[in-house]
This record gives sequence, structure tokens and C-alpha cells, in this order.
Amino acid sequence: MATSTLAMAAPLAAQVLACPAGRTALVLSGGGAKGLAHLGVIAAMDSLGIRPDYVVGTSMGAIIGALYAGGYPARRADSLSAAFSPASLFSSTTYTGPLAWGQFSPLLTWAGGDEGFSLQTPTVDVPAANAMLSALLLRPNLLAAGDFDRLPIPFRAVATDLVSRDTVVLSSGDLAQAVRASISVPLVFPPEEIDGRLLVDGGLSANVPVAIARGLPGVTRVIVSDVTSGLLTESELQSGALAVADQLAGFLFVQPAESIGPGDVYMRVPLDEYENLDFTPATVDSIRRRGRLVADSVLALATCLPTGTLPRGEFPERVATFSLTGGAPTDTELLERFLGLEPGATIDLDVLATQVSEVRQLDAYTALWLHPAVTASGRVAFHAAVQPAPSKLAGVALAYDRDLGGRAGMMYLDRRLFGHAYEGSVTLGIGTLLNDLTLGLRRYFGVGQTWLAPTLTVHLENQDITLYDDDGQDLGRTDTRQGVLFAGLEQGVSGGWLLAAGFDGRLWNGGDEVTTDSSASGDGSSAGVRGAVRRPHGNWTADAELVWSSTFQRVGIATSYLVELGEWSVTPSARIGWGEDLPLQDQFPLGGTQGFPGLATEQLRGDREVFGGLAVSHPISGFLRWEVLAAVGRSADGGDLFAGSDWLGGARAGLVAETPIGDVQAAYGFTTTGIDNVFVRIGRWF
Repeated sequence: MATSTLAMAAPLAAQVLACPAGRTALVLSGGGAKGLAHLGVIAAMDSLGIRPDYVVGTSMGAIIGALYAGGYPARRADSLSAAFSPASLFSSTTYTGPLAWGQFSPLLTWAGGDEGFSLQTPTVDVPAANAMLSALLLRPNLLAAGDFDRLPIPFRAVATDLVSRDTVVLSSGDLAQAVRASISVPLVFPPEEIDGRLLVDGGLSANVPVAIARGLPGVTRVIVSDVTSGLLTESELQSGALAVADQLAGFLFVQPAESIGPGDVYMRVPLDEYENLDFTPATVDSIRRRGRLVADSVLALATCLPTGTLPRGEFPERVATFSLTGGAPTDTELLERFLGLEPGATIDLDVLATQVSEVRQLDAYTALWLHPAVTASGRVAFHAAVQPAPSKLAGVALAYDRDLGGRAGMMYLDRRLFGHAYEGSVTLGIGTLLNDLTLGLRRYFGVGQTWLAPTLTVHLENQDITLYDDDGQDLGRTDTRQGVLFAGLEQGVSGGWLLAAGFDGRLWNGGDEVTTDSSASGDGSSAGVRGAVRRPHGNWTADAELVWSSTFQRVGIATSYLVELGEWSVTPSARIGWGEDLPLQDQFPLGGTQGFPGLATEQLRGDREVFGGLAVSHPISGFLRWEVLAAVGRSADGGDLFAGSDWLGGARAGLVAETPIGDVQAAYGFTTTGIDNVFVRIGRWF
């Protein structure tokens, strides 16, 4: 594409030879994922030594602008924005609900407070987004200390008052919260309340805030990076569950063009073919390179631009005090310890950023804003504020599997049980083969830079298990029942890991019609210990559990890791299970909930399992992609875990469609023994 079609600059003939006095402001427009082109623009400015006197940003421009104004050069800002990628936040199929709901993934949720229940959408993980912003902007926030003019480059974030529709220019307060207000796209994020005003995306009133920049003290010229585009086409509207919000954002953000003067530099980065909420790695890289190409061509012709180095800035490294508003009386001590911000403590930026990003693990807050300030003694006083998560939360879940039938789930959570800081939870699952009820009680405490929760859960289930012969023929079902009591401790640790340990007691009966050499049939009871290590969120997930008693022993490990290579997604997974004298309902189904290619889901089960799988997928168009799963494994009763017999291979290929009710999958699979099966599933199985 020719350079002339990529950008537009103020006519050189109109620029005066003698550079006029005054300051220069960098203006970064909104535009969702398209705003990442600003990184390329800033990289070009860095290469030429250009340093503006102010930075003004709207929406995504506010995120990039806050990083740049906070002393991060383009390369560092780029790596930070990649490390805190928003891609995982924008999906209709990744929301998992509170920790207490376990595998129950809500399709709809209702949040309850003093004014009753209101319907919420699980499309975007708002607590994760807030935590991500607080961690991403931690260093600039500490440098600003409540006043954005204290940053290496003075900064302004632009938002819109939802009630009056006025443009709101934020120049003080918590930097991360100000940026969060600036990116609050309607239907995607809820409004952010600051100083009694409900604020939404600044793009609704000033998506390219040139006029705001001109109004800053001493500003006589602007450098504008504009990534705004036209509306989406009809075909682009079919691209996923967030397309309606994406189209609405584009519609609302179309505003009259700002006037550009003869001394200004205007860079229009053409990105019409990209979607506002497409944060896939390949798209982000292409957008960033497009911004650099435009800026290189335009800035090479520009004159009268300020130059200088970008100072990093220094902030006090010791904590003066930590206070908290918005939470329960016990939350101050919990968060002070969790964040490591006891008075006198030394601030370790990396550790604090990690802890801030992991506050969402507590499930108790939707946002934490630190509000740092510098005291007369030269230390940092944190006047933190939290937005408590709804005290009550209810949800429903739905899923269907061709072999296992339908499942419906109803969930409830009360974080202030009986008016105290106890969390009570209930999950009820009703299905064709499995009906279960789980009751939970937790109490969270801050211990060091983590949390600890004494936990009591009771799980009751009634499961019909389908039996098969060696050729895969259905032999009918056997009825099983089980009750499980767990009393112990749960703990969250760095990196999203969860630990659990305590007493495990069980009663079971059923499976009497099973003919097997194992002792899976009949009635029984056990009392022993249970330990678990889990990582339920993120690209890398893991689940390891041990139950040990005088009656039976069970050890199971499952893990998977999602790797994104451009538009390709590759997910290796593995499962290992070993047990002795297991009840039928506690045996290991080969392949777990994803099943084994070519077999009916849970067709093979035993007290030994080894499974390895590799799934590869690639988009076809919009919400549709193809996926192939290849697997190898074995299932057995007794004997060596890696015995040389009973190994099975299989492959499955089909289509996956992302829908508002979750993924819809349809695939055909076969095994190396000649058994084949059609796999159909709707939603995430629980």
C-alpha cells in the first residue's frame, strides 16, 4: 500500500519556518484494539527523539498514553501491554464464575444487593479487567501519587458523564481508575463512579480529543494519532457474541473531525478492516506495525517538534500507611497483608503488581484502586478503595452432550452469610445421568501475601453410569450414590494456584450390576485425607488431587496448555490416574470430560488412566473454526500404570461455533481398534 494512502499530515507549505513558541500535546484517539497502533506511533517518536509536553488519551488511547506518560518507552509499553493482554477478557465462553461454584460455568448471572437482584452478563470478566489495569499502570500510578501532572509527561484521560453527556477530563486521583473510566464501553463494561459521577467511555463525547489538548496550559500545537474507522459491515457483525457492542461503540464514536492547524501533525492510521475488539496476537502485531509505518512516513516530514529524553521518574519505596474504604471492617488487614503494604515495608514493584493482579482470586471485590499519595516524610500512603463484589450472586448453567445427555445447573453464593464475613454457596446440578448438590462454607483471612480460607463442603450425588462391552455396545446403566464431606483449608498462592488440604469422608453405594475383577461395586465408606493443587484459570490449567484412606486410595492429575501461534491454537493435554479399590463413580473415565476420540464420552473407565492429547484449531470465518484432536491412552483395572497392553489411539475432527450459550461442537472420531463415534456438545460441560 502506498504511503500516500496511509496517512495525512499538515501541508508543509503551511508550516512557518520559524517555530512558534508554546507546548505540544500528543493526542491518542480511542478505537479498541485498533488503538494499539499508537504503540507503533510512539516507537517512531522515540526513534526520532520526539518528546511531547502533554499526553491526552481516550479509551485505548488512555491506556497507551498513561504508560507512555508514566515513563515507559514504546518498547517497554509494548511488552507490558502484551503481558497484560486483554484478549482473554473478551470471550463469551471463558467466564467461570466464583471459586465456590467449581466447574459450574454460568450462562447468566444475577447480582444481588440492597436493591434486589439485577441481571449481569458474563461476556467480560470485569474484576479481571480492573485488576489487570491496576497492575499494568502500577508504576505510573505511584509516580503520579494522585496528580497526573507529576508524571514524567503530564497526562489527561478523557471520559464521558453518563447522565449529563459532558466530556470529563481526569487529571487527578487513581490513575488506573481514571483509565478504567475512559475505556468503559457501554454493553461491555459497567460505568465507573468517580467523585459521584457515573463515567463511561470518553469516545462517546471526544474520541479524538484535540480540543481538550488545545485547552491545556501553553499548548499551541498537537500531534494526533487517529485510529477511528467507519462502521462494521454486515458480514463483520457475524463475528461473535460481542459484535453488537462492538458495532454500537463504532456508531457512537463517529464524531465530527477536529480542526488541524498548520503547525500540527496529524496521523490517520487506516484500520477499517480490523474489529474494535479483536485482540488476537496476529491482529495486534499487524495493527502495531501499521501504526509504525504511518508514523515513520509522516514524522519524517514534520518540523517544529519538541525533542528530549523521556525520564523514568522515581517514587518513594517505603510504605507510610495503608487504609481502605468500601470494604468490610476485616478487609483492611486482609488486603494490607495480601499486598504486602504494612507500614514501613519496602515496595517491590514486581511483587506488588503480581499481588494486585491476583486480588480477583479472593472473589470478594470487583475492583481495587490504590490511590497512592506521597507524605511529608517521603513515603507512600495508600488510601485504597475497593468495590465489593455483590454480596449475593445467582447463576444458571446449561450444557448438552450426545452421550451424557443434558445438564442444567443452578448456583447461589452469599458473601455475607448471616451478616458476617462468611461465604456460603450452593450448586445444584440436574441432568440425564447425574444429579448432584454441593453446599459450601468459607471464611477468608489474609496470611502473608496470600489468603487462607477454612472450608467445609458437603457433596451429594446420584449418578447413572452407562456400561459398555469391549466393542462399544451399550449394556445398560447402573445406579450409584455418594456423599462426600470435606473439612480443611484452601489457600491461594502466586500465579493463580489454589491449594487445599483436609479431612475427606465418604459414603457410597451402587454399581451392584457391574461384573468386574475390581472392587468397584457394592457399598462402602471411607475416612481419610484429601490434598489438591489447582490452577483453574489462564492458558495453563492444572488439577491434581489425592485422596488417601484405609478403604481406598486415589491420585489424579490433569493439565492442559493453550498456545496461540497467530491464528492457530494448539492445546496439548495430559491425564494420569491411579487408584486402589475405587468405587465405580470415583474411577477415571478415559479422556475426562473431553472424552476420547472415537469413543462415547466416559465409555472406558477404570482405576488406571494414562491419556495424552493434542488439539489444533483454526478459524474458518468469524465465530466458526475447525478443530482436530489426536489422542493416545489406556484405561485398566489394576496392574502397572504404564503396562504394555490396552493402549488405544484415536482422532476426532469437526467444527466449533462460538455462540452466546457457549461453544457448539460437532465432530466425527475413530479409534485404532475400528470403533467410531459422533461427538456433539453444546456449552462447557460441568
